[in-house]
Parts: sequence; structure tokens; C-alpha cells
Amino acid sequence: MLLANSAQIREADRIQIEEKGLPGVVLMESAGRQAALRLMSLYPGRQEVLILAGPGNNGGDGLVMARYLHLAGRRVQVLLSHDADRYQGDALLNYRLLRQLPVPVGLYSRQEAESCLGQFAGQPLLVDALLGTGIQSALRPPISEIIEFFRQRQLECIAIDLPSGLNADTGEVMNDVIPARHTFTFQLPKICHYLTPAANACGQIHTFDIGIWPQVVEQLGIKRRLVTDEFVRAHPPKRPSDAHKGHFGHVLVIGGSRQFAGAPAMAAFACVHAGAGLCTAAVPAGCSAPCYQLCPEVMCAEVGAEGHFTLGAIEQLLPLMEGKSAVVLGPGLGTHPETADFFAQLIPHISLPLILDADGLNLLARQPGLWKHLPSPAILTPHPGEMARLCQVERITHRRLEYAESLAKERQVVVVLKGAGTLTALPDGNTFVNTSGNPGMATGGSGDVLTGIIAALLGQGYAPAVAAPMGVYLHGKTGDAVAAVKGQPGLTATDIGRALGQVWLELLK
Repeated sequence: MLLANSAQIREADRIQIEEKGLPGVVLMESAGRQAALRLMSLYPGRQEVLILAGPGNNGGDGLVMARYLHLAGRRVQVLLSHDADRYQGDALLNYRLLRQLPVPVGLYSRQEAESCLGQFAGQPLLVDALLGTGIQSALRPPISEIIEFFRQRQLECIAIDLPSGLNADTGEVMNDVIPARHTFTFQLPKICHYLTPAANACGQIHTFDIGIWPQVVEQLGIKRRLVTDEFVRAHPPKRPSDAHKGHFGHVLVIGGSRQFAGAPAMAAFACVHAGAGLCTAAVPAGCSAPCYQLCPEVMCAEVGAEGHFTLGAIEQLLPLMEGKSAVVLGPGLGTHPETADFFAQLIPHISLPLILDADGLNLLARQPGLWKHLPSPAILTPHPGEMARLCQVERITHRRLEYAESLAKERQVVVVLKGAGTLTALPDGNTFVNTSGNPGMATGGSGDVLTGIIAALLGQGYAPAVAAPMGVYLHGKTGDAVAAVKGQPGLTATDIGRALGQVWLELLK
């Protein structure tokens, strides 16, 4: 599913209305009617609804909802944010229609809001139809006052398009908002619905097709999309009946150190469970035990010095890279000065599809001259701290999308920026936003497992532009399946690896 920004949605409306001749009031009627029907299906036993309506199209959607909810027998009241003479166009038309029905409509003041709430028998459902997708700055009265008043009341809220005050185009929370249990959005989901911290205020997202034509959407040139089950089903693994293990790739995992010997073992373990035909782990001397203990299917080669990689390991690694399908470099690598020298000398020798993770990213950030030696396109899998170091900034938390897309284009790499709603930014400007996963996956080794899954997909012949977002989604989907059985607190990285096969099976049914 495509993911739109506010400018793209405005342009879709303009094309549909001005160029195609479909009246805006028809789109508003469709939006409000579908939103009212969904509210009633979600809350069949809740009879009382208070709608906060702003003066723009978002408020117009709310006024349409009020009409349909009233006609369906719900007890509805409306609070306007502004005098009725501020309402124009389609919103004004729907205001006039509503005034022909016995629906109480008031103008917000603190006293009026208190009186309105007092007329309900219990706590009403709250519909936030104050503002739409165009907000890019701090809110002003009366909207800011309305939001402050109702935040304190903690009513269950349904947001129309987005919680009023969020920036639709980023994951940033620019204003205090009324947190929504559900957000009803129209035609296409918006960026803020799936990027944190803004997404935390949106609740469950419901997207309604209000009648904008597919060819209009195609004209927008949208390059951001959500990754869902359908993406995986569109790229099923190919397993010919006469295949042998060589058909499914041989991945080389290079990593490990005395302190972090388990990291390459978990990456290799996940690689095997994600479908790679063969996997070899190259680790420093004395660091092979976790590989053998965790996954006997993994071949393990000890190279170089005891406990960490040194320059001497390169001579042993070069033959190991022959005949391989992909290389993972970084899990548990460490940042010992001798390892940093090893990393700098090894990178120019790698021409295979490459995934850089963990300390591989930290060492790259310290030695920016190595960017030019990365094979194209390499896949980088940073968490926000590693991403900040790669971008040479202090933090990237509230600008994740901007930084991921910028780095991918500038360095011509695939960036997998991990976190809630993991981003996969491609060098060509396309970006995928992940929809799977849960907080239980914030546990040691989870990133190593993700790296192994992506590497396995590369080994099986998937292009980096497919392997990266698909691997991210499988990783999260499997984490969700495990959490459903044993809960989030008890979830471990190796649980994800072990459950991959069952999730593959379910997705491909």
C-alpha cells in the first residue's frame, strides 16, 4: 500500500475535482459516511458521540459523520471550533444540512464544552475532526485550547485523518494532541500513521477508499509504501523440484570477538532458518563454540588471532569468499584498533552483495574514506545510534525518514533503519515502511537475526531492493507470532529464528 504525504493528497484531490470533474462534496460525503459506518461497527453498544468540528474539510467530514450517526439513532452533539461564518465550501454545505436535523451544535468555549458533556448520560465517544493534514507548525487558540480541554477528559477518541496537530509528513509530534484509539484516514495512509513517535498517538489505522481514481493516484509518483503480507506473497521463494543446496545460496558471515562471540552465531543461525542453502561463519580464533552449539548446520572457520580480527585474517578470508552468494560483515566484530585496520583492508576486496551491520557500521563511520569501496548497492542495517554516527549528527530520532532517504541516495546504498516502523530506503528514492514487529523484539541479538534473514534472501537470489524490506517484514512477523504464544517480555532473538519456517508457511498459503 502506498504511503502519501500531505502535498500528494492535496494534489490527488485537486486532480480528481478540477481535472476529472468529480465534485469535492461527493468525496466528503463518501469519507464521512464510511467513517460513521466504521464507528458504529467498532462500537455497536456506544450510543453517545461528541464530534469536534473544525472549519475546513476535516470538520466537514465530521459534520457528515454527525448526520449519518444521528439518522442511525445515535445521540450526537457537535462542538464547532469557530463561528459558523468561518465555514466555507463543502464544509459549509454540510453544516447547513446538519442544521436541518435536531442535532445540538454549539460553539466551543470551556463553559459550553462542560455543559455539552453534562448532557450525556455517560462518557461519550469523542471524534476529533478539528484539523487535517496541512498543519506544519504550533497550534493556536481556539484549537490548542480545545485539545488541552479534551486531553484532560481522557475520552475514547476517534481521529479523522490524524490526531489534530500532528505533522502528517513526519514522525514528529509538534503539538500536544488528543491520543486516538482509532484513526480513520481517506484514500491513502499518511506518513505520520506509521512513523513514531507520531504513530503512537494514532492508534489503529483504518483507510477508506473515498472514490479517487487509481489513475489519479498513479499520477502522484508516490515512492513510499507500506510492507505487508501482500509484499511477501508477491515474491514467493522459488524451490524447483530438482534443486540442491547450491541453488539457494551460500552466505559468508564475518564477525565475532571474544566479548561478542554469539552475534555471528545468531546471524548464521537465522540465515539457515530463512532458507539459505549453506552458511559459513568466519570468526576469530577461540570464538567458534556458539556457532556449533546453536546451529550445527553452520560451517565455522576460525581465522586470525585469538579473540579478534587482525590483518592476518584477510589472507584466510579471501579464499572463503570464493563461490559465495553474499557476505555479512559486522555482527560482534568489535572495534579493537587491529580490527579497525582489518576492516579497512578487507572492504576493498568484497565485490559480493554485502550487508554491513553492528560494528561494521561503527567502523565505517570512523573511516569515511571506505564508502567509495562498498559494492553497489550494499545493505546497511543501523539502529538510530549507528545511523547518527553514519550521518555524523548527534541524533536522528525525529527525522528518521529524512536521514534514511538522504543517506541512501547520497551513498547509493540500501539503508535499513531499525526501530518501530523500520525504514528501508533505496538508492532510487523508493522507501518501505514496515508494519510488523512489537516491543518484545527490543532484545539482544534481534538485529543479528534480522541481518541473517536478509542475507539468506540475498543468497536465494532476491535483489537487495526486495531482500531488505522483505527480510524486515519476515523478522517482525515472526516476532509477532512468537509474542502471541509466549508474550513480549519472554521473547528472545533465537525464538525468532526457530519460528521463521512456520511464518513462511502461513504467509505463503
